[in-house]
Amino acid sequence: MALTVGTRIGPYEILAAVGVGGMGEVYRARDTKLGRELAIKVLPEGVSMDPERLHRFEQEARSASALNHPNIVTIYEIGRSDATSYIAMELVAGRTLRDLLGDGPLPIRRFLAIAAQVADGLARAHDAGIVHRDLKPENVMVTREGSAKILDFGLAKLVAPLGSDVSDAATVAAPQTHPGLVLGTLGYMSPEQASGQAVDSRSDQFSFGALLYELATARRPFTRNTGAETLAAIIRDEVEPIQALAPQVPVALRWVIERCLAKDPDERYASTRDLARDLAHLRDHVSEVSAIAPETLSYPKRRNASLLMAAGWLAAAAAIGVVLLRTPSHPSASPVRFTVSLPAGVTYAPSEVSRGFSVSPDGSRLVIEAYSKTRRHLYLRRLDSEEFLELEGSIDATAHFWSPDSRSIAFFADGRLKKIPAGGGRPQDICAAPFAVIGTWNAEGTILFSGINPPGVYRVQDTGGEAARIVVASTGDSSALWPQFLPDGRRFLYLAGQGAGAGARQRAVRLRSLNDDDSQTLGLVGPGTSRVEYVAPGFLLYARDGALFSQPFDERKAVLHGEPRQLASNIHYFFGPSHAAFSASGNGLIAYQTGAPPSRLAWFTRDGKEVGQLGEPATVRGIRISPDGNRAAMDVRNNQTGSADIWLIELGSGVTTRLHSDAADEVMPVWSADGSSVLYRSDRIGPPNLFDLTVATPGSERLLLDQPGVEQPEDVTRDGRRLAYLTEIATTVWNIWLLPLDGDRKPSPWAPTRFNQMSPRFSPDGRWIAYQSDESGDPAIYVAMPEGGGQKRRISPTSGMRPRWRADGKEMYYTTPDGFVMAVPVIPGTQWNAGSPARLFRVDKEIENYDVTSNGSRFLVITTQDKVRESPLRVILNATTLVANEK
Repeated sequence: MALTVGTRIGPYEILAAVGVGGMGEVYRARDTKLGRELAIKVLPEGVSMDPERLHRFEQEARSASALNHPNIVTIYEIGRSDATSYIAMELVAGRTLRDLLGDGPLPIRRFLAIAAQVADGLARAHDAGIVHRDLKPENVMVTREGSAKILDFGLAKLVAPLGSDVSDAATVAAPQTHPGLVLGTLGYMSPEQASGQAVDSRSDQFSFGALLYELATARRPFTRNTGAETLAAIIRDEVEPIQALAPQVPVALRWVIERCLAKDPDERYASTRDLARDLAHLRDHVSEVSAIAPETLSYPKRRNASLLMAAGWLAAAAAIGVVLLRTPSHPSASPVRFTVSLPAGVTYAPSEVSRGFSVSPDGSRLVIEAYSKTRRHLYLRRLDSEEFLELEGSIDATAHFWSPDSRSIAFFADGRLKKIPAGGGRPQDICAAPFAVIGTWNAEGTILFSGINPPGVYRVQDTGGEAARIVVASTGDSSALWPQFLPDGRRFLYLAGQGAGAGARQRAVRLRSLNDDDSQTLGLVGPGTSRVEYVAPGFLLYARDGALFSQPFDERKAVLHGEPRQLASNIHYFFGPSHAAFSASGNGLIAYQTGAPPSRLAWFTRDGKEVGQLGEPATVRGIRISPDGNRAAMDVRNNQTGSADIWLIELGSGVTTRLHSDAADEVMPVWSADGSSVLYRSDRIGPPNLFDLTVATPGSERLLLDQPGVEQPEDVTRDGRRLAYLTEIATTVWNIWLLPLDGDRKPSPWAPTRFNQMSPRFSPDGRWIAYQSDESGDPAIYVAMPEGGGQKRRISPTSGMRPRWRADGKEMYYTTPDGFVMAVPVIPGTQWNAGSPARLFRVDKEIENYDVTSNGSRFLVITTQDKVRESPLRVILNATTLVANEK
């Protein structure tokens, strides 16, 4: 139904008709609320009245509206007024490429300028997992200023599937007079689209190639007399060579177009971003790639043969130069190292089972795991950009890894393995995975990941299903971690632990096939062996003694040879699961995380005056002052061994005593009520459990609690009868549990929730637990009763972390994200009675942890050495040149 001028549809007033297409009428309209002009597309009745198609359209259009790219028309709103469904979008003043083609061939510079912009817009959409499906000259507008705008993202899904009458439908009309009808669409379909198969971003590349072919030759590549013949030509026929129709088109540009038009999607670009880069380089070096620099893409009547031959050689040389310039792994390129800054306002969040970051297989993007407030998300940054974007749908993501085509990311959250498009979107469940380690993904859609309970390597298809254990940690192996596919997608490497539990002292890298139960041990065996990654054209990366190494590897024979070469001297390594924080692309890019820098232990008074440093700078995570106030227990990490030990330090003299000296990781010490022993978290028999040790008796360590997952001690009641500890649920959410230290010692959840509960501390009289929770979005301080959480109260009006008590229970403390230490006056009793929080002082460096003396007069604070800690993420471009001479 056509709308007349002055008609109101929602808040929009129709000003004029713009055009009519297969997807409905388009009008110029005025937004009566904002006073701006825009375009309104009124959807056909067949769409508006079909709930399924309308819902599908709305989902797709909402995704497209989030693209926010200068070369994609912006969608403002999807709405419905009475029985009319519409979409409000940016009004573009200009002409379509179909209109421009009517004027004849474009100048080469303008051709490349438009092509590069369209490719960049497509790449942005494909990064977000959105495929256009109907790219053609009618769907690209060019403004008077020369900006290209892609139209109708998300609308092509609404077009009804072609039926048996395609031949008749295809002859209805020519697209010049009725743009958007079937014939116009058919001429730009990909072979897989024409065959009725599933399509992905590479289908858009084919349509784009057909569009570029037409711009270059003034001829449509596949259009025949009928629709059926056109479909057959798309599936079967090769295009007439561009050189025969337009010999003046630069060789490098011909190669780009011909690659897009490959029948096999695998022969097109693995990433549309690479396609966009090639076209941008051609645009920026047009005089170099054009051997004959024609002003337009016009057809020469006569050319000198020798001139044409010379032009061909020059163009070919220039094209080769393009390839070499954009191939980082070329041996002549020098390695380049740089630091990647972290996003503002978030906290980088690697874990023992996740490297915390990764580079895409095509080397174009970097993803990190970070906390926004207190929830973990994935953030993506293109390496040619300085901005990180939070990926929609990635909440609570950990241990992420890429699909081999760089278009999807898998991760673990909520006890499930999930996947999302690389640009973010609705997560799709793959399988249950209650506690899992980074996986690997092959081109056939097979995913392998490591499970902890029971241990082994599990297999599942990326389309979903139940995971099956294909490597059982047995026959002397206690664990099977970090699977990594080799290039053939059939064989994979994994790290086997030998000894007791997942914390085995001896590790070995093994090779196995999806089709074979036998495994082969490589030459990497020993207590310091880490996970490995294969890097083309034939190297393995691994960590040893806190450094990153590469070693030549014959992938066909599965044999290491030559000598290892050090690539970086300081890399984060965690001994427990043999986790080394590095990631490699397929084109010579390596990223890694440096080991944690030392921190300072400093004393502060209540007015914020620093009155001394305790001990030497060290990498410390947990610190607790003893009940008698004479000593502190702390964990000190050794970056070379990848583990931490518990130390005691005398607060008066600064003399230190080491309680452990083994390879296991012992962290987060907590004193017993009488100060005779220390409780702590250790991974000596598997995923971290609770242990205690009598301070005066060396070798008295004993297992206190062994549960699936991770347990971490937090606080003991003053009477010594109960321990509050944290347990990690599905590797993402921490909850508080209570453990009786006498009697049956049966642990129980305190107040289970789907939110993070951290830092529980008993009040000195045992009536209250103060803790940190993110249930309101920001971390905040709460108090509740130990028996089931009754009389729960929020204490911090804004964000708060790490509650602590004064020994008499009359004051409670906590910290804020901006560095303040707060004090809350408390009147002990059966009912909660407290005053308002007040600021004591501010530390101008990051507070990593702290404890307070019994009378609340001094605070022992772990701070960073610098006001702004440098990002730990490093990137090496052209890294294979560092090891090529060792192969």
